[in-house]
Amino acid sequence: MSQLPSRHARRARATSPKMHRPLDRRSLVLRSGIVALMAACGVVMADLADAQQPPPPTPQANAAPPFGATGPEQGGRLEVVVPSSGPASGAAAGKPQDPPVLLGADTVTFDEANSLVTASGNVELSQGARTVHADTITYNQKTKVVIASGNVRLVEPSGDILFSNYAELTDDMRDAFVENVRVLMTDNSRMAGAEGERRGGRLIRLNRAVYSPCELCKSDPTRAPVWQIRAARVVQDNEDHEVRYRDAFMEMFGVPFFYTPYLSHPDPTVDRRSGFLTPSFRNSSELGFGAITHYYWDIAPDQDATFDLGGYSNQGVFLGGQYRKRFENGRLQLDASGTQGEIPNGTLKGADDRRWRGHAFASGLFDIDETWRWGFNLKRASDELYLRRYFNIRDEVLTSRAFVEGFNGRNYAAVNAYSFQDLRWGNTVQEPYVLPEARYNALGEPGSLLGGRWSLDSSLLAIARPGSGGPDTQRVAMQPGWQRDIYSNLGFVTTIEGSVLLAGYTAQRFDPNDPASTGNDSVQRLRFFPQAMTTVRYPFVRYGESSFQTIEPIGQISVSPKVDNDPAFPNEDSLDVEFDEVNLLMPNRFTGIDRLDGGLRATYGLRTTFQGYKTGSASLFVGQSFRADDTENFRGGSGLDKKSSDYVGRLDLRPADWLDVNYGFRIDHDTLKPRRHSVTASAGVPLLRVAGTYTYVDQTENPYVVERNEVEQAGISVLSQFSEHWSIGVSHSQAFRPDAGPRASAGVLRYQDECLIFETIAQRDYTVIQNGEQEGNTIFFRFVFKNVGEFRTPGISAGFLGPSGASN
Repeated sequence: MSQLPSRHARRARATSPKMHRPLDRRSLVLRSGIVALMAACGVVMADLADAQQPPPPTPQANAAPPFGATGPEQGGRLEVVVPSSGPASGAAAGKPQDPPVLLGADTVTFDEANSLVTASGNVELSQGARTVHADTITYNQKTKVVIASGNVRLVEPSGDILFSNYAELTDDMRDAFVENVRVLMTDNSRMAGAEGERRGGRLIRLNRAVYSPCELCKSDPTRAPVWQIRAARVVQDNEDHEVRYRDAFMEMFGVPFFYTPYLSHPDPTVDRRSGFLTPSFRNSSELGFGAITHYYWDIAPDQDATFDLGGYSNQGVFLGGQYRKRFENGRLQLDASGTQGEIPNGTLKGADDRRWRGHAFASGLFDIDETWRWGFNLKRASDELYLRRYFNIRDEVLTSRAFVEGFNGRNYAAVNAYSFQDLRWGNTVQEPYVLPEARYNALGEPGSLLGGRWSLDSSLLAIARPGSGGPDTQRVAMQPGWQRDIYSNLGFVTTIEGSVLLAGYTAQRFDPNDPASTGNDSVQRLRFFPQAMTTVRYPFVRYGESSFQTIEPIGQISVSPKVDNDPAFPNEDSLDVEFDEVNLLMPNRFTGIDRLDGGLRATYGLRTTFQGYKTGSASLFVGQSFRADDTENFRGGSGLDKKSSDYVGRLDLRPADWLDVNYGFRIDHDTLKPRRHSVTASAGVPLLRVAGTYTYVDQTENPYVVERNEVEQAGISVLSQFSEHWSIGVSHSQAFRPDAGPRASAGVLRYQDECLIFETIAQRDYTVIQNGEQEGNTIFFRFVFKNVGEFRTPGISAGFLGPSGASN
């Protein structure tokens, strides 16, 4: 491989005078092939004027042109294909030969006195995946240096393109020197430098350079991009696929705001690789100032891991990590952390309770065969506030589950095991273990039985409460069913269905008067419950020019034995009922089968819809049910405790993209006062869009009393996309009853373009977790730089928003 001479020698030679003489057509073809061979493959050429050199053979008819040339001229342009120049001995020794070379140019001249060969006019010189384009390419036979000038483009095998007006290359094009270089990477990222070098076909080194993945301003490309990295030296390693910086400043809109002596990140060809990630910082009145370093380990194509190491000024060292692996038949993920600190575990901050705390999560899903699979999702924390303090995870209950399940056509079977950890402050109720919870569901094909389809639902349940947390319960149940739809010529749609529930119960430490508490009895119970239902619908449809409308009256009769939900039966899945339009037409309005909705009842409803062919839709449903006998199965205030139920319904309205309203309601059938409102609405355009939610529930058992048990709260958010890249959003939630006051507020100012996401986030949490202590206020900034990583500033305690107890 030839080495480039010194920079001063290169520039002097580039400006030296040349002597040219035109070549005749026959020798042009021959010598052009030799020029391409020299320039791209490093062949040592003897003097063309040497009389001792034997003359070339005379071409025979239909013989191929010399050196693979496609011909002396093609539309006024010369193109020459040159085979590999590697010696035969090298090939015989097993050494790979260089790929062939293609030279294309409008004209080629030869300066015999200075041993210079010049190709000009849309010159293209390529070997394999590496190509050079220029207005002029000159090859010096003595120094074996190729000089390209005028609109130079060097295309790398990786797809990156180097632009310049002047470049010098070795004859194998692996080493190069480029002045005022600009690099366009495969993801449209850009680098530019005062000068650049390519070494060994691997390294591209730029001095006094900048890098940015941001697009340049269309009206003024000379303006600084949104952000860029300016460094004394930038090296792109095409073998390690990495970009490295020395003495780097990160700039936004041309203003430096961060300095680092060393920085690296993968180039655009890399999906993932091992290395340090952007560290995270945090400030909390509970934990103090924290700094966490993250290291990513690319173990193999099918597995990786992340390690977290750091600490907080008011606490101890923090350790954490995640591990992920994919198998041929499934996937596995582990997540854990630990620290030593004084986060309260039943006591306030400041108590002498310094000990190791942490969390452990694990999940997996694996295929056994085409029908069966198994998996797990395990979650545990050391105490109530650990996840809330360190990760801002506010789950009230952590649910762990292990399962095996199978799918076969319309059949489904599963065996589950559950464990719960209650993280609600001050809650002392013992959480049960569920082992097992098994079920099998099967559904026949339409018309397979008496013109309808059969079904089978079966289950097995075992619940254990260690200590004195309540009764231990076991239940086995089976419920076969049948359903058929009948369509009459008059337009009636009739659905006939029936089912029979068979259930057996056993319970230990059971209290017949209060199934939720611990007793001294052991009981065994059997339950037989048949039920039949007939539902009739009569849809009317009207088609218009731009829309169609339907009006559908619905009537239903349900027949079953009158059930006295004796508390002597254990109750594990029907502790509460929420009556609404969803379960109005269901056979059982309870959430499970431990309590049943029996007797003779009639239900009616009306559904109407409007649907535009292009846009716009609306639907309304209203209904009520009547019971033949009084019942005490439902508590007062549920809407089902009388013979006549409350009125329930739902309105969905979307006349256009700028408005979307969903409203559910329940109205007392005697007083016509609202017992439940649930509204979700969104209106506006991207410039200004307002969304809100409102919930009102009256849980009063007697609708005529003055003191009422009511829950009322609302939330509102406003979002404005006021420019192409900028948006702002604010939100607030407020409780009105029973304890009036704010619950949470937040505001986000966001900038997003093709290379940067910047957010200013302000949050306030009014939640009181213990002894009057509030969660507090926080303001922090979040940056996401394309190809570099994410950076989040420490949270700043926002005292001007009001008093705070913590800053997360």
